[in-house]
Amino acid sequence: TVISPLVSSYFSKELIDRIGAGAPFGQLAALVLVFILLILALDLLRSFLASKCNARRYYPTSVYQTEMSVISGYQTDYENTEKQDFQKIEGYTLGDACSGNCALEFLWKDVSDTLVDLLGVATYASLLTALNPVVAAVVVLVSVASYFTTRWQSVYHEKNKHKWEKESRKKNYLKGCSEDFSKAKDIKLYGMDGWLAQMMRDYQTYILMWNKRCSLRGLWASILAGLMTLIQNGAAYVVLIGILFDGGISVGDFVFYFGLVDSIAQFLRDLLGDVAKLNGRADKIAYYRDFYTYPNRFNHGKGCALPSSAVKIELKDVWYRYDGAEEDTLKGVDLTIESGESLALVGMNGAGKTTLVKLICGLYAPTRGEILINGKKIEEYNIEEYYSLISAVFQEISPIALTMFEFVASADANRPTARKDAVAAMKAAGIYEKIERLPNGIDTHLMKGIYDDGVDLSGGEMQKLVLARAIYKDGLLLVLDEPTAALDPIAENRLYLQYRALTQGKTSLYISHRFASTRFCDRVVLLENGVITETGTHDELMAANGTYAYMFGVQSQYYKEGEIHA
Repeated sequence: TVISPLVSSYFSKELIDRIGAGAPFGQLAALVLVFILLILALDLLRSFLASKCNARRYYPTSVYQTEMSVISGYQTDYENTEKQDFQKIEGYTLGDACSGNCALEFLWKDVSDTLVDLLGVATYASLLTALNPVVAAVVVLVSVASYFTTRWQSVYHEKNKHKWEKESRKKNYLKGCSEDFSKAKDIKLYGMDGWLAQMMRDYQTYILMWNKRCSLRGLWASILAGLMTLIQNGAAYVVLIGILFDGGISVGDFVFYFGLVDSIAQFLRDLLGDVAKLNGRADKIAYYRDFYTYPNRFNHGKGCALPSSAVKIELKDVWYRYDGAEEDTLKGVDLTIESGESLALVGMNGAGKTTLVKLICGLYAPTRGEILINGKKIEEYNIEEYYSLISAVFQEISPIALTMFEFVASADANRPTARKDAVAAMKAAGIYEKIERLPNGIDTHLMKGIYDDGVDLSGGEMQKLVLARAIYKDGLLLVLDEPTAALDPIAENRLYLQYRALTQGKTSLYISHRFASTRFCDRVVLLENGVITETGTHDELMAANGTYAYMFGVQSQYYKEGEIHA
């Protein structure tokens, strides 16, 4: 990179001087041949070294992309993935890693380019300064000025990118909606396609507006850089022509030195550009540092020993506020769930029931207060090991493109009796008859469009399959969050009849809006606006004639014989 321009400039000088001196054709031909062979050798060497470096370069990018997906998907606290600042940092970092110009990978290339360009500047500046220091000074000043025009666009981009970052996330979310078959029915039936398409256009227009502003600054920077190059070359021409007319250099020397001017200017521009790149890399590497060091509140290292039997759960003055919320969802909750107890958690929508369950499951950490499991703070356990205690069925069901067996046995698919236990769990959940009729039985894949044998289960069937997964896992803490919401009355009744068997030897937490299900639980807790207002058995709460009794009465009147309510 440094030698090739020097060889080209020197060749032009020698060729012109020899032609002027009347050298024979054979000598000129030999000079040209030597030049061609030398340039070819230098190009081959440069290509060889570049291929060796590039062969090693793209592997780290793949590693970073995989690592970040693993961290955001599995290793960081679940709560972090819902925080806006984590999403912003992840978006910047993953965007850089997937851009084909990964900062962590190309930083070393930029450093090596900087060293090469620095060597080029030193080499050519020494030759040019020996001829005329004024020319060298002009080239340096113009190149430094070009650096600031080059930085203008990148600085503006970094300063303002947060203004379109949220719109970019919204646009990507809408794009995901357009590709999600589960949302297609609502979009079509409610005529949302035009509205969604307009929002996509609005977000895209806003993003393009900022892209145009950045590009416009880049255009002006290029124009200014072109004017500065014109000034630089003009000054070099004036000085070199003056020296030529004074007899200080030959015509060949004129060509040689003007080639040096062009080369040193290019090296200076590249050097200052490398510095600008390194500045940009530093900003992006800061995002990587923020991503990889994003704090976790739970313990992901060595933890205390897990309980071997049904757990006792204690919540002491637990408060919780969601990221960005103005009010607390839970407010000073004090609750003890005894080992082996079956607790029903009821309340209106938005009372905080699911939030409370996620705190107990270790998905959220309290804003204030503490949660004890068998007398030890939940943070003392390795959180991944703690999850092994929990068999959970949540309201939100997200199918994964696995076989029915793999989905049900995902907690421990390698146990010797895995297939037998999976079938037993499917039977207990009331889904096995449906799966048995499928062409590949329990080896049939979920989700159409991924595998040729993929099937889509109904909402109720999917809820049964999720229940089968919880039964198969056989955790010491059973959490059922609206487990009958999508079930038909027969399947719901079957679950009620099996409830005692399912919770045998376990601590269980049952959330439901169907108050009839609370009779199967040892104790009922009523949550209102994030506060526990009533607690006791079903009969005790009915006798107290409070909010629970009122809500139970409102719901049960629709099931009384002889009464019809339109």
